[in-house]
Amino acid sequence: MANITLPNIPDISSRLWRDDADYAHAADLVNIEALSIGLDHLATVEDVRNAYDNTASLDLRKDFVFVEIDCNPVGFVLVRWWDETDGPRVYRHMCKVHPEWRNRGIGTAMLEWAIERLTEMAVEHDVGKETVLRTDVDNFPATAADLLESFGYEATQHFAELVRPNLDDIPEGPLPEGVEIRAVEESHLRAIHDADWEAAKDHWGHFEPGEEEWNWFIEFPHRDESLWKIAWAGDQVVGQVRGYINKPENEETGRKRGWCEFISTHRDYRKQGIATALICATLREFKERGLTDSALGVHVENKNLALQLYTSLGFEIDSQGATYERALEV
Repeated sequence: MANITLPNIPDISSRLWRDDADYAHAADLVNIEALSIGLDHLATVEDVRNAYDNTASLDLRKDFVFVEIDCNPVGFVLVRWWDETDGPRVYRHMCKVHPEWRNRGIGTAMLEWAIERLTEMAVEHDVGKETVLRTDVDNFPATAADLLESFGYEATQHFAELVRPNLDDIPEGPLPEGVEIRAVEESHLRAIHDADWEAAKDHWGHFEPGEEEWNWFIEFPHRDESLWKIAWAGDQVVGQVRGYINKPENEETGRKRGWCEFISTHRDYRKQGIATALICATLREFKERGLTDSALGVHVENKNLALQLYTSLGFEIDSQGATYERALEV
């Protein structure tokens, strides 16, 4: 396995994932970095645990490295891979560095390790198809983008986080005839999960889900079916918005925010106002529960014009980012 070559800093060291305490170390670094670049979407320890435990092809004991100063974590890097449905095999990496230790060579060391480790994987896999390295940059901190570009990466896709600063003047958004919202029952969960993935088949970056994705869905720490707005036509799920409230985040930030997320519409039922109706119903639900704003994330290049839909419903761009890629030469 690749070794990480660290910069010349006193008391610096690296180690692999050790035990359950590392979920909290990772969450702390995710949140500290997010706050330093103007983001306040905070991850709980349970969020991190659910994400890492239910990610296919992520072996924490081999593919996650902490960098420490005097035995205190100041950064981490993780790597994984997957096959896109109609695209390349993606070898993805993610790095986080505590803002007090930026521009000291730690990010460069972790990126070099990630590329070497992912190249090792690709050689072992003998893929036989296009392979790419991929990572995300949130809110465009210049140092991160410059570092990636110096290694030959280019921004290929863009994403944004949008906020509706109030829950006033929510449109009615009627559903089309024959479509209705039903309360969620336990027996509906697999159909809801599968419908969401099926609706995304024509979206950029889609891959076929496995049991890890189902487990993530079931174990999502903020899951509250009483907030979900699921549209049915007969016995088929044709649209959904699975809203949630991140209570620890609201307590930390002093907000009263509901997340209007996991939005999808069956391909045969698009352009009929279903997404609009479900989003508006979700916003009204948030307002009835005493919340005061809402947020969501979007892939900017979404070919179904999701960004335009959300802004037409009162959401405003709050932060942006990009997916960076380069070819992986094996």
